[in-house]
Amino acid sequence: MEQPKGNSKPIIHFGTFDLAGKGPGTYAIGVAKLYKNPKNDIWDSANSFLKAADRCLNSCKVEDCTEILFFPGAVCAAFSCELFLKYIIFIENGEEVKGHHLSDLFLKCSQKVQSALTELRTDILEIFERNNNQFVDARYHHERNSISSRHQELLQAAEILSRFVAERYSNETPGATDSPDGGSMGGPGNSLPGRGAQ
Repeated sequence: MEQPKGNSKPIIHFGTFDLAGKGPGTYAIGVAKLYKNPKNDIWDSANSFLKAADRCLNSCKVEDCTEILFFPGAVCAAFSCELFLKYIIFIENGEEVKGHHLSDLFLKCSQKVQSALTELRTDILEIFERNNNQFVDARYHHERNSISSRHQELLQAAEILSRFVAERYSNETPGATDSPDGGSMGGPGNSLPGRGAQ
């Protein structure tokens, strides 16, 4: 189905239903997409997982010096990075790429994008390389004897990608001015390196 003109929303929410009448845990929701819109879907999902990562890693209770939502936060931060990189690739060449390896996705971006992101954080490729398998590893940590993670640097990378996309692709990105952290990269009056040059 073709995307309608104007500001029509692609999602219909049919509400929340209590399936068993027994309270929490028995509810289901119904959602339907009226048309495919990968650009908006990727952007919305990337921001949703960024918010989830922030809540898990920065808003959770701490017990015995352990963040109890560490692994969910690491998964959400890694997936947010993945989706923002896939969004950039889609905007640049219309390709919907597959895969979870962050460094591979980063290297699929144009050289101009790679350079601009490296100007924002010089070790961004190294962050992606260190955390290439985090999306899978953190989900299945219970199957492993050990797992290493730098979850906060992944969250920081996702925040950088979010602001980068919102500024660089502001004309293509729905609600780009409403970035999840509420600010523009570099403060008022400062633009991102290479903005507008794609």
